[in-house]
Amino acid sequence: MQTESVLRRPLLAARGQSRQRLLMAGFGVFLGLFIATRPATAGLSPAALQALGLLAGAICFWIGRVFDDYVIALIMAVLWVALKIVPFEVAFATFNSKTWWLMLGAMGLGLGAAESGLLRRCTLLLLRILPPTYVGQSLALVVTGILSAPAIPSIIAKLSIAAKFIPELAAGMGLPKRSKATAGLFLSMYLGFVTSAAIFQTGSSTNLVLLEMLPTAERAAMTWMGWLKAALLPGLLAIGGGYLYVLLFLRPKGQLNPDNSHVEQKLRELGTLNPQEKITLAVLVSSIALWVTETWHGISAVTVALAGLVILLAAGVVSKRSLQADLGWATLIFLGVILNLGTVFSALEIDRFLGQTVTPLLAPLTNNVFLFMLVLMIASAALRFLVVSTNALMTILLLMLAPVAHQAGISVWVIGMATQMIGHNIFVLPYQSANFTVANSVSEGEAISPAMAVQGSLACITAIILAILVSLPFWGRLGLIG
Repeated sequence: MQTESVLRRPLLAARGQSRQRLLMAGFGVFLGLFIATRPATAGLSPAALQALGLLAGAICFWIGRVFDDYVIALIMAVLWVALKIVPFEVAFATFNSKTWWLMLGAMGLGLGAAESGLLRRCTLLLLRILPPTYVGQSLALVVTGILSAPAIPSIIAKLSIAAKFIPELAAGMGLPKRSKATAGLFLSMYLGFVTSAAIFQTGSSTNLVLLEMLPTAERAAMTWMGWLKAALLPGLLAIGGGYLYVLLFLRPKGQLNPDNSHVEQKLRELGTLNPQEKITLAVLVSSIALWVTETWHGISAVTVALAGLVILLAAGVVSKRSLQADLGWATLIFLGVILNLGTVFSALEIDRFLGQTVTPLLAPLTNNVFLFMLVLMIASAALRFLVVSTNALMTILLLMLAPVAHQAGISVWVIGMATQMIGHNIFVLPYQSANFTVANSVSEGEAISPAMAVQGSLACITAIILAILVSLPFWGRLGLIG
Protein backbone atom coordinates (compact mmCIF):
# COMPACT_ATOMS: atom_id res chain seq x y z
CA MET A 1 0.00 0.00 0.00
CA GLN A 2 2.81 2.40 0.83
CA THR A 3 4.49 1.71 -2.53
CA GLU A 4 1.24 2.39 -4.36
CA SER A 5 0.89 5.67 -2.46
CA VAL A 6 4.41 6.76 -3.40
CA LEU A 7 3.86 5.90 -7.05
CA ARG A 8 0.52 7.67 -7.09
CA ARG A 9 1.85 11.05 -5.87
CA PRO A 10 3.67 12.10 -9.08
CA LEU A 11 0.64 11.06 -11.13
CA LEU A 12 -1.71 13.10 -8.96
CA ALA A 13 0.65 16.08 -9.11
CA ALA A 14 0.80 15.83 -12.91
CA ARG A 15 -2.99 15.69 -13.12
CA GLY A 16 -3.24 18.72 -10.85
CA GLN A 17 -0.84 20.67 -13.03
CA SER A 18 -2.76 19.67 -16.16
CA ARG A 19 -6.02 20.91 -14.63
CA GLN A 20 -4.33 24.17 -13.63
CA ARG A 21 -3.02 24.64 -17.17
CA LEU A 22 -6.45 23.99 -18.64
CA LEU A 23 -8.11 26.39 -16.22
CA MET A 24 -5.60 29.18 -16.92
CA ALA A 25 -5.80 28.55 -20.67
CA GLY A 26 -9.59 28.81 -20.57
CA PHE A 27 -9.46 31.93 -18.40
CA GLY A 28 -6.81 33.46 -20.68
CA VAL A 29 -8.93 32.90 -23.79
CA PHE A 30 -12.02 34.31 -22.04
CA LEU A 31 -10.19 37.38 -20.67
CA GLY A 32 -8.46 38.03 -23.99
CA LEU A 33 -11.74 37.89 -25.94
CA PHE A 34 -13.49 40.02 -23.35
CA ILE A 35 -10.92 42.82 -23.64
CA ALA A 36 -10.51 42.52 -27.42
CA THR A 37 -14.23 42.85 -28.11
CA ARG A 38 -14.83 45.90 -25.92
CA PRO A 39 -16.09 49.01 -27.73
CA ALA A 40 -13.38 51.47 -28.70
CA THR A 41 -12.80 54.29 -26.21
CA ALA A 42 -11.43 57.78 -26.61
CA GLY A 43 -7.92 56.56 -25.93
CA LEU A 44 -7.94 53.05 -27.36
CA SER A 45 -8.72 51.95 -30.92
CA PRO A 46 -10.20 48.52 -31.74
CA ALA A 47 -6.71 47.34 -32.77
CA ALA A 48 -5.27 48.56 -29.46
CA LEU A 49 -7.93 46.66 -27.52
CA GLN A 50 -7.17 43.53 -29.53
CA ALA A 51 -3.47 43.90 -28.72
CA LEU A 52 -4.25 44.33 -25.03
CA GLY A 53 -6.56 41.32 -25.16
CA LEU A 54 -3.78 39.20 -26.63
CA LEU A 55 -1.35 40.41 -23.97
CA ALA A 56 -3.82 39.66 -21.18
CA GLY A 57 -4.35 36.18 -22.58
CA ALA A 58 -0.59 35.64 -22.91
CA ILE A 59 -0.03 36.66 -19.28
CA CYS A 60 -2.61 34.08 -18.16
CA PHE A 61 -0.89 31.46 -20.31
CA TRP A 62 2.48 32.40 -18.78
CA ILE A 63 1.08 32.21 -15.26
CA GLY A 64 -0.45 28.82 -15.95
CA ARG A 65 2.59 27.61 -17.90
CA VAL A 66 0.23 26.42 -20.60
CA PHE A 67 3.13 26.29 -23.07
CA ASP A 68 6.80 27.28 -22.92
CA ASP A 69 7.31 31.03 -22.55
CA TYR A 70 8.74 31.50 -26.04
CA VAL A 71 5.88 29.52 -27.66
CA ILE A 72 3.29 31.78 -25.99
CA ALA A 73 5.23 34.86 -27.08
CA LEU A 74 5.39 33.61 -30.68
CA ILE A 75 1.65 32.86 -30.71
CA MET A 76 0.96 36.43 -29.58
CA ALA A 77 3.27 37.91 -32.23
CA VAL A 78 1.80 35.77 -35.01
CA LEU A 79 -1.72 36.82 -34.00
CA TRP A 80 -0.66 40.49 -34.09
CA VAL A 81 0.04 39.97 -37.77
CA ALA A 82 -2.73 37.48 -38.62
CA LEU A 83 -5.42 39.74 -37.13
CA LYS A 84 -3.84 42.74 -38.90
CA ILE A 85 -3.35 44.56 -35.62
CA VAL A 86 0.10 45.71 -36.75
CA PRO A 87 2.18 44.93 -39.87
CA PHE A 88 4.76 42.14 -39.81
CA GLU A 89 7.57 44.72 -39.87
CA VAL A 90 6.26 46.15 -36.58
CA ALA A 91 5.40 42.82 -34.92
CA PHE A 92 8.92 41.45 -35.45
CA ALA A 93 10.92 44.68 -35.54
CA THR A 94 13.10 43.80 -32.54
CA PHE A 95 14.77 40.93 -34.39
CA ASN A 96 16.40 43.59 -36.56
CA SER A 97 17.55 45.69 -33.59
CA LYS A 98 21.10 46.12 -32.32
CA THR A 99 20.10 44.93 -28.86
CA TRP A 100 18.84 41.55 -30.10
CA TRP A 101 22.09 41.00 -32.00
CA LEU A 102 24.05 42.09 -28.93
CA MET A 103 22.19 39.38 -26.99
CA LEU A 104 23.14 36.84 -29.65
CA GLY A 105 26.82 37.84 -29.63
CA ALA A 106 27.13 38.08 -25.85
CA MET A 107 25.39 34.74 -25.29
CA GLY A 108 27.75 33.22 -27.85
CA LEU A 109 30.75 34.49 -25.88
CA GLY A 110 29.30 33.00 -22.72
CA LEU A 111 28.76 29.71 -24.51
CA GLY A 112 32.44 29.72 -25.48
CA ALA A 113 33.50 30.26 -21.86
CA ALA A 114 31.35 27.33 -20.76
CA GLU A 115 32.20 25.00 -23.66
CA SER A 116 35.96 25.54 -23.44
CA GLY A 117 36.03 24.81 -19.70
CA LEU A 118 37.44 28.27 -18.89
CA LEU A 119 34.71 29.13 -16.38
CA ARG A 120 35.18 25.82 -14.57
CA ARG A 121 38.95 26.40 -14.37
CA CYS A 122 38.51 29.95 -13.06
CA THR A 123 36.14 28.75 -10.34
CA LEU A 124 38.57 26.04 -9.24
CA LEU A 125 41.48 28.49 -9.22
CA LEU A 126 39.67 30.92 -6.93
CA LEU A 127 38.63 28.06 -4.63
CA ARG A 128 42.31 27.12 -4.39
CA ILE A 129 43.65 30.67 -3.99
CA LEU A 130 41.33 31.72 -1.15
CA PRO A 131 41.75 30.03 2.25
CA PRO A 132 40.14 26.56 2.57
CA THR A 133 37.84 27.85 5.28
CA TYR A 134 34.10 28.38 5.21
CA VAL A 135 34.52 32.13 4.75
CA GLY A 136 37.25 31.69 2.15
CA GLN A 137 35.36 29.14 0.03
CA SER A 138 32.02 30.95 0.22
CA LEU A 139 33.78 34.19 -0.70
CA ALA A 140 35.43 32.42 -3.64
CA LEU A 141 31.98 31.57 -5.00
CA VAL A 142 30.88 35.20 -4.69
CA VAL A 143 34.03 36.59 -6.33
CA THR A 144 34.01 34.05 -9.18
CA GLY A 145 30.43 34.99 -10.00
CA ILE A 146 31.24 38.69 -10.06
CA LEU A 147 34.31 38.21 -12.26
CA SER A 148 32.43 36.02 -14.76
CA ALA A 149 29.37 38.28 -14.93
CA PRO A 150 30.47 40.75 -17.64
CA ALA A 151 31.45 38.04 -20.12
CA ILE A 152 28.61 35.51 -19.68
CA PRO A 153 25.02 36.84 -19.92
CA SER A 154 23.41 33.42 -19.50
CA ILE A 155 22.82 33.09 -15.77
CA ILE A 156 21.61 29.51 -16.09
CA ALA A 157 24.78 28.51 -17.98
CA LYS A 158 26.91 29.91 -15.16
CA LEU A 159 24.84 28.27 -12.44
CA SER A 160 24.91 24.90 -14.18
CA ILE A 161 28.70 24.93 -13.77
CA ALA A 162 29.11 26.66 -10.40
CA ALA A 163 26.41 24.71 -8.54
CA LYS A 164 28.26 21.43 -9.18
CA PHE A 165 30.94 22.50 -6.69
CA ILE A 166 28.55 22.91 -3.73
CA PRO A 167 28.16 19.22 -2.74
CA GLU A 168 31.92 18.65 -3.02
CA LEU A 169 32.76 21.75 -0.96
CA ALA A 170 30.24 20.73 1.69
CA ALA A 171 31.61 17.18 1.84
CA GLY A 172 35.18 18.49 2.09
CA MET A 173 34.19 20.59 5.11
CA GLY A 174 32.23 17.76 6.70
CA LEU A 175 28.96 19.73 6.56
CA PRO A 176 25.63 17.89 6.81
CA LYS A 177 23.47 17.96 3.69
CA ARG A 178 20.79 20.68 3.53
CA SER A 179 22.10 22.30 6.70
CA LYS A 180 22.34 26.03 7.39
CA ALA A 181 25.99 25.96 6.40
CA THR A 182 25.39 24.30 3.03
CA ALA A 183 22.54 26.74 2.42
CA GLY A 184 25.08 29.52 3.06
CA LEU A 185 27.37 28.11 0.36
CA PHE A 186 24.41 27.93 -2.03
CA LEU A 187 23.36 31.52 -1.31
CA SER A 188 26.96 32.73 -1.69
CA MET A 189 27.04 31.15 -5.13
CA TYR A 190 23.65 32.68 -5.97
CA LEU A 191 24.78 36.14 -4.88
CA GLY A 192 27.90 35.87 -7.02
CA PHE A 193 26.37 34.39 -10.15
CA VAL A 194 22.85 35.90 -10.13
CA THR A 195 22.70 39.08 -8.06
CA SER A 196 25.96 40.40 -9.53
CA ALA A 197 24.60 40.07 -13.08
CA ALA A 198 22.81 43.42 -12.75
CA ILE A 199 26.11 45.26 -12.32
CA PHE A 200 27.32 44.75 -15.91
CA GLN A 201 25.42 45.62 -19.07
CA THR A 202 26.32 42.24 -20.58
CA GLY A 203 25.80 40.37 -17.29
CA SER A 204 22.38 39.00 -18.19
CA SER A 205 19.83 39.00 -20.99
CA THR A 206 17.51 40.96 -18.68
CA ASN A 207 19.98 43.86 -18.70
CA LEU A 208 19.87 43.90 -22.49
CA VAL A 209 16.07 43.86 -22.42
CA LEU A 210 16.18 46.88 -20.12
CA LEU A 211 18.65 48.59 -22.46
CA GLU A 212 16.26 48.17 -25.39
CA MET A 213 13.33 49.49 -23.31
CA LEU A 214 15.08 52.78 -22.50
CA PRO A 215 14.07 55.97 -24.28
CA THR A 216 16.46 56.87 -27.11
CA ALA A 217 18.31 59.57 -25.16
CA GLU A 218 18.79 57.34 -22.11
CA ARG A 219 19.94 54.41 -24.24
CA ALA A 220 22.58 56.51 -25.97
CA ALA A 221 23.99 57.65 -22.62
CA MET A 222 23.93 54.18 -21.06
CA THR A 223 27.18 52.82 -22.51
CA TRP A 224 28.88 49.76 -21.04
CA MET A 225 30.90 51.94 -18.67
CA GLY A 226 27.92 54.20 -18.01
CA TRP A 227 25.93 51.17 -16.90
CA LEU A 228 28.76 49.96 -14.66
CA LYS A 229 29.12 53.38 -13.05
CA ALA A 230 25.41 53.51 -12.21
CA ALA A 231 24.95 49.86 -11.19
CA LEU A 232 28.14 49.15 -9.24
CA LEU A 233 27.07 50.73 -5.93
CA PRO A 234 23.62 49.10 -5.59
CA GLY A 235 24.96 45.80 -6.89
CA LEU A 236 27.82 45.60 -4.40
CA LEU A 237 25.59 46.77 -1.55
CA ALA A 238 23.03 44.07 -2.35
CA ILE A 239 25.70 41.37 -2.58
CA GLY A 240 27.34 42.63 0.62
CA GLY A 241 24.03 42.64 2.49
CA GLY A 242 23.19 39.11 1.34
CA TYR A 243 26.66 37.83 2.22
CA LEU A 244 26.44 39.46 5.65
CA TYR A 245 23.30 37.38 6.23
CA VAL A 246 25.29 34.25 5.32
CA LEU A 247 28.08 35.11 7.76
CA LEU A 248 25.80 36.10 10.63
CA PHE A 249 23.14 33.39 10.43
CA LEU A 250 24.40 30.50 8.32
CA ARG A 251 28.10 30.27 9.08
CA PRO A 252 28.84 27.02 10.98
CA LYS A 253 29.86 27.22 14.61
CA GLY A 254 33.14 25.78 15.79
CA GLN A 255 36.27 24.75 13.96
CA LEU A 256 36.17 22.95 10.63
CA ASN A 257 38.85 20.73 9.18
CA PRO A 258 38.26 21.33 5.48
CA ASP A 259 39.72 18.96 2.91
CA ASN A 260 40.39 20.88 -0.31
CA SER A 261 42.12 18.02 -2.07
CA HIS A 262 39.26 17.59 -4.55
CA VAL A 263 39.97 21.07 -5.90
CA GLU A 264 43.64 20.29 -6.44
CA GLN A 265 42.73 16.97 -8.03
CA LYS A 266 40.35 18.57 -10.51
CA LEU A 267 42.91 21.22 -11.43
CA ARG A 268 45.49 18.52 -12.07
CA GLU A 269 42.99 16.72 -14.28
CA LEU A 270 42.44 19.90 -16.29
CA GLY A 271 46.19 20.35 -16.81
CA THR A 272 47.51 23.50 -18.45
CA LEU A 273 45.36 25.88 -20.47
CA ASN A 274 44.31 24.16 -23.69
CA PRO A 275 44.18 26.05 -27.02
CA GLN A 276 40.41 26.58 -26.82
CA GLU A 277 40.69 28.10 -23.35
CA LYS A 278 43.50 30.40 -24.49
CA ILE A 279 41.47 31.61 -27.48
CA THR A 280 38.38 32.12 -25.35
CA LEU A 281 40.32 33.99 -22.67
CA ALA A 282 41.88 36.29 -25.28
CA VAL A 283 38.50 36.97 -26.90
CA LEU A 284 36.76 37.67 -23.58
CA VAL A 285 39.49 39.96 -22.26
CA SER A 286 39.62 41.85 -25.57
CA SER A 287 35.82 42.16 -25.70
CA ILE A 288 35.58 43.55 -22.18
CA ALA A 289 38.44 45.96 -22.87
CA LEU A 290 36.68 47.21 -26.00
CA TRP A 291 33.37 47.54 -24.16
CA VAL A 292 35.02 49.56 -21.41
CA THR A 293 36.72 51.91 -23.90
CA GLU A 294 33.75 52.25 -26.28
CA THR A 295 33.59 56.02 -25.88
CA TRP A 296 37.23 56.30 -27.05
CA HIS A 297 37.23 54.15 -30.20
CA GLY A 298 33.52 54.30 -31.14
CA ILE A 299 33.15 50.58 -31.92
CA SER A 300 29.71 49.56 -30.67
CA ALA A 301 29.22 46.81 -28.11
CA VAL A 302 27.17 44.76 -30.58
CA THR A 303 30.00 44.82 -33.14
CA VAL A 304 32.49 43.67 -30.51
CA ALA A 305 30.23 40.85 -29.28
CA LEU A 306 29.49 39.55 -32.79
CA ALA A 307 33.16 39.76 -33.79
CA GLY A 308 34.09 37.75 -30.71
CA LEU A 309 31.47 35.11 -31.55
CA VAL A 310 32.78 34.89 -35.13
CA ILE A 311 36.30 34.25 -33.82
CA LEU A 312 35.07 31.51 -31.47
CA LEU A 313 33.11 29.90 -34.32
CA ALA A 314 36.04 30.09 -36.73
CA ALA A 315 38.42 28.63 -34.14
CA GLY A 316 36.03 25.78 -33.37
CA VAL A 317 35.61 26.78 -29.72
CA VAL A 318 31.86 27.05 -30.35
CA SER A 319 30.80 24.22 -32.64
CA LYS A 320 27.83 24.05 -34.98
CA ARG A 321 26.20 21.54 -32.64
CA SER A 322 26.60 23.70 -29.54
CA LEU A 323 25.48 26.81 -31.44
CA GLN A 324 22.29 25.03 -32.45
CA ALA A 325 21.61 23.20 -29.20
CA ASP A 326 23.12 25.23 -26.36
CA LEU A 327 22.98 28.92 -27.31
CA GLY A 328 19.50 29.50 -25.91
CA TRP A 329 17.49 30.22 -29.02
CA ALA A 330 14.23 29.82 -27.10
CA THR A 331 15.31 32.66 -24.82
CA LEU A 332 16.33 34.82 -27.78
CA ILE A 333 12.96 34.26 -29.49
CA PHE A 334 11.06 34.99 -26.28
CA LEU A 335 13.01 38.19 -25.61
CA GLY A 336 12.67 39.33 -29.21
CA VAL A 337 8.88 39.19 -28.99
CA ILE A 338 8.71 40.64 -25.47
CA LEU A 339 10.85 43.58 -26.51
CA ASN A 340 8.46 44.23 -29.37
CA LEU A 341 5.65 45.01 -26.94
CA GLY A 342 7.06 48.52 -26.70
CA THR A 343 7.04 48.92 -30.50
CA VAL A 344 3.47 47.59 -30.77
CA PHE A 345 2.24 49.76 -27.89
CA SER A 346 3.78 52.83 -29.48
CA ALA A 347 2.33 52.04 -32.92
CA LEU A 348 -1.16 51.67 -31.41
CA GLU A 349 -0.71 54.62 -28.98
CA ILE A 350 -1.36 52.34 -26.01
CA ASP A 351 1.65 53.88 -24.25
CA ARG A 352 0.02 57.30 -24.48
CA PHE A 353 -3.24 55.93 -23.06
CA LEU A 354 -1.41 54.26 -20.18
CA GLY A 355 0.43 57.47 -19.44
CA GLN A 356 -2.80 59.45 -19.28
CA THR A 357 -4.46 56.80 -17.11
CA VAL A 358 -1.71 55.64 -14.78
CA THR A 359 0.19 58.89 -14.19
CA PRO A 360 -2.61 60.67 -12.25
CA LEU A 361 -3.09 57.58 -10.05
CA LEU A 362 0.57 57.34 -9.08
CA ALA A 363 1.35 61.06 -8.99
CA PRO A 364 1.04 61.29 -5.16
CA LEU A 365 3.71 58.60 -4.78
CA THR A 366 6.16 60.31 -7.10
CA ASN A 367 6.41 63.29 -4.78
CA ASN A 368 8.61 61.10 -2.59
CA VAL A 369 11.06 59.05 -4.66
CA PHE A 370 11.96 56.83 -1.68
CA LEU A 371 8.32 55.90 -1.11
CA PHE A 372 7.73 55.40 -4.85
CA MET A 373 10.69 53.05 -5.24
CA LEU A 374 9.80 51.14 -2.06
CA VAL A 375 6.24 50.54 -3.29
CA LEU A 376 7.56 49.57 -6.72
CA MET A 377 9.93 46.94 -5.30
CA ILE A 378 7.30 45.46 -2.96
CA ALA A 379 4.83 45.33 -5.84
CA SER A 380 7.46 43.68 -8.09
CA ALA A 381 8.06 41.01 -5.46
CA ALA A 382 4.32 40.37 -5.08
CA LEU A 383 3.72 40.20 -8.85
CA ARG A 384 6.46 37.59 -9.25
CA PHE A 385 4.11 35.14 -7.54
CA LEU A 386 1.93 35.50 -10.65
CA VAL A 387 4.28 36.37 -13.52
CA VAL A 388 7.05 33.77 -13.57
CA SER A 389 9.27 35.52 -16.12
CA THR A 390 11.33 38.41 -14.76
CA ASN A 391 11.82 39.68 -18.32
CA ALA A 392 8.08 39.72 -19.00
CA LEU A 393 7.26 41.38 -15.68
CA MET A 394 9.90 44.07 -16.13
CA THR A 395 8.75 44.80 -19.69
CA ILE A 396 5.10 45.14 -18.71
CA LEU A 397 5.89 47.36 -15.69
CA LEU A 398 8.17 49.59 -17.74
CA LEU A 399 5.50 50.05 -20.42
CA MET A 400 3.05 51.12 -17.73
CA LEU A 401 5.40 53.20 -15.59
CA ALA A 402 7.65 54.89 -18.16
CA PRO A 403 5.27 57.89 -18.53
CA VAL A 404 5.05 58.17 -14.75
CA ALA A 405 8.83 58.06 -14.43
CA HIS A 406 9.26 60.68 -17.12
CA GLN A 407 6.85 63.04 -15.38
CA ALA A 408 8.53 62.47 -12.00
CA GLY A 409 12.06 62.92 -13.36
CA ILE A 410 13.04 59.31 -12.63
CA SER A 411 15.07 57.43 -15.20
CA VAL A 412 13.39 54.39 -16.74
CA TRP A 413 16.69 52.60 -16.10
CA VAL A 414 16.26 53.10 -12.32
CA ILE A 415 12.80 51.50 -12.38
CA GLY A 416 14.00 48.63 -14.55
CA MET A 417 17.07 48.00 -12.41
CA ALA A 418 15.04 47.80 -9.20
CA THR A 419 12.43 45.55 -10.80
CA GLN A 420 14.87 43.07 -12.30
CA MET A 421 17.10 42.84 -9.22
CA ILE A 422 14.05 41.95 -7.12
CA GLY A 423 12.74 39.60 -9.80
CA HIS A 424 15.91 37.53 -10.11
CA ASN A 425 16.13 36.98 -6.35
CA ILE A 426 12.60 35.71 -5.80
CA PHE A 427 12.69 31.98 -5.14
CA VAL A 428 10.29 31.71 -2.22
CA LEU A 429 8.47 29.02 -4.21
CA PRO A 430 10.40 26.77 -6.64
CA TYR A 431 8.27 27.66 -9.69
CA GLN A 432 9.19 31.32 -9.40
CA SER A 433 12.80 31.00 -10.53
CA ALA A 434 14.31 28.88 -13.28
CA ASN A 435 17.71 30.02 -11.99
CA PHE A 436 17.05 28.58 -8.53
CA THR A 437 15.54 25.40 -9.93
CA VAL A 438 18.57 24.74 -12.14
CA ALA A 439 21.07 25.50 -9.37
CA ASN A 440 19.21 23.32 -6.88
CA SER A 441 19.01 20.47 -9.38
CA VAL A 442 22.69 20.68 -10.35
CA SER A 443 23.68 20.66 -6.67
CA GLU A 444 21.67 17.43 -6.42
CA GLY A 445 19.19 18.96 -3.96
CA GLU A 446 21.80 18.56 -1.21
CA ALA A 447 22.51 22.22 -0.52
CA ILE A 448 19.38 24.06 0.52
CA SER A 449 16.05 23.03 2.00
CA PRO A 450 12.73 24.67 1.01
CA ALA A 451 12.54 26.47 4.36
CA MET A 452 16.09 27.83 4.03
CA ALA A 453 15.32 28.88 0.44
CA VAL A 454 12.42 31.02 1.67
CA GLN A 455 14.61 32.67 4.30
CA GLY A 456 17.47 33.14 1.86
CA SER A 457 15.25 34.73 -0.78
CA LEU A 458 13.71 37.11 1.76
CA ALA A 459 17.20 38.05 2.99
CA CYS A 460 18.34 38.79 -0.57
CA ILE A 461 15.21 40.85 -1.31
CA THR A 462 15.66 42.86 1.90
CA ALA A 463 19.30 43.53 1.01
CA ILE A 464 18.31 44.67 -2.49
CA ILE A 465 15.57 47.01 -1.22
CA LEU A 466 18.00 48.65 1.21
CA ALA A 467 20.71 48.84 -1.48
CA ILE A 468 18.37 50.57 -3.95
CA LEU A 469 17.09 53.06 -1.37
CA VAL A 470 20.65 53.91 -0.27
CA SER A 471 21.66 54.38 -3.92
CA LEU A 472 18.93 56.91 -4.75
CA PRO A 473 20.95 60.01 -3.71
CA PHE A 474 23.91 58.66 -5.74
CA TRP A 475 21.68 58.21 -8.78
CA GLY A 476 20.46 61.73 -8.24
CA ARG A 477 24.02 63.03 -8.56
CA LEU A 478 24.38 61.03 -11.79
CA GLY A 479 21.31 62.76 -13.19
CA LEU A 480 19.19 59.58 -13.20
CA ILE A 481 16.75 61.12 -10.70
CA GLY A 482 15.61 64.70 -11.13
